[in-house]
Amino acid sequence: MPEISFVFVLFVLSGVYCLWMGYRHRWLLWPLMVAYCFRFFLFALDYTRVFRPPGANADASRFIRISSEYASLDWLVLLDRVPWFSSKFYPWIGGILQKIVGESPLFLLATNFFFGHVVVAVTGIICYQLWGKRTAVLAAMIMALYPYGAFNSILAMREEVSIMFFMMGLYFYIRWVSGKSVLGLLWGGLLFGVAVLFHPGWVAAFVGVAAYLAYFLYRNLFKDRPSLVSRLYAFKMLLSIAMLAFSLGMVTMGGGISLGKGIEVGTESEGGVAESIEERFSSEGEGGSAYPSFVAKGNPYTQPWLIPSRIVYFHFSPFPWDIRSPIHIFGLISSVLYWFLAWRVYRGWNRLKERDDCVALLFIFGAITFVFAIGVTNIGTAIRHKTKVLGLFVILAASSFNSFRIRFKGK
Repeated sequence: MPEISFVFVLFVLSGVYCLWMGYRHRWLLWPLMVAYCFRFFLFALDYTRVFRPPGANADASRFIRISSEYASLDWLVLLDRVPWFSSKFYPWIGGILQKIVGESPLFLLATNFFFGHVVVAVTGIICYQLWGKRTAVLAAMIMALYPYGAFNSILAMREEVSIMFFMMGLYFYIRWVSGKSVLGLLWGGLLFGVAVLFHPGWVAAFVGVAAYLAYFLYRNLFKDRPSLVSRLYAFKMLLSIAMLAFSLGMVTMGGGISLGKGIEVGTESEGGVAESIEERFSSEGEGGSAYPSFVAKGNPYTQPWLIPSRIVYFHFSPFPWDIRSPIHIFGLISSVLYWFLAWRVYRGWNRLKERDDCVALLFIFGAITFVFAIGVTNIGTAIRHKTKVLGLFVILAASSFNSFRIRFKGK
């Protein structure tokens, strides 16, 4: 069966990719091997129905079904129904590929299995370039072993492919900010745009890019303008202006794009963004792991603590008072990790604020956090969405990994 053979090829290709990256960067070999073994173990548990990761029964099954429906269409009909900037773009791409190699319920899962290792590798390489080898190994290990990140790699969901394109875009964007690549800004913007195709919430990355470029242009054109301007400097300024315009265009194109869970920008509604934000606080959270009412409902403008509390809940929930069933205890893994990362960001703050590339990352991190935090009222959904920003959070937290020590005292 060609479709089963292709799925097998993707698993083998993932192993080959890990060995190849380990050969190019020796320090990456063990984190990638750990990531491969951990993800394959979780895949085996899911395939045998011993353990089903969150989202396996609902969202993943829906994407598999939609992808199969697309694959059954004629080519002309399929190519005429491109669902731009929609959740169906992911299964649409899967449908096209399955028309070529054959249909399989494991196809989308197998592609995500490969993409997950790319995410681990890119995160480690960015940390290596910013902070050094020892820090990069620890960062890659965190990405390899974080359970909810691994779940994305073994489920037919759009999170992993969108995260991969975002992290690849981040790699080029950082190189441009640090002066190591002239065209890195263009490559970064292109890859961010591909991420937006799979998940419109990534438009928040363009909000962060636009904010940094506005700051960058103000500082270089008005505050610290040099007396002599080189061609490279002039090109960088022009490229920044063009990218700023493109970023603003991405945010407002198509009559408005939904960010996160209901925040819309660029719409023609009278209330605009302010009204959209207020609507996200108009009702109680839903589901068994819904936010408590003091976080979910209220007026964010007359109760200014609501937005900060949403951000805190987005990154650090569940809290002890949120545990309502044994399965919620598993969410504490996410909570503990994100508290640890926040602590390391605090410890490395002096290093972060002094580097332009880190300041650029902070703008993007802040924009993505705000958009998704405001749009989420459920702890389970928050855990899934904050995994999107895990790689970026780890990169920022890695600024103080070198000072992190675990000491064991003998008796």
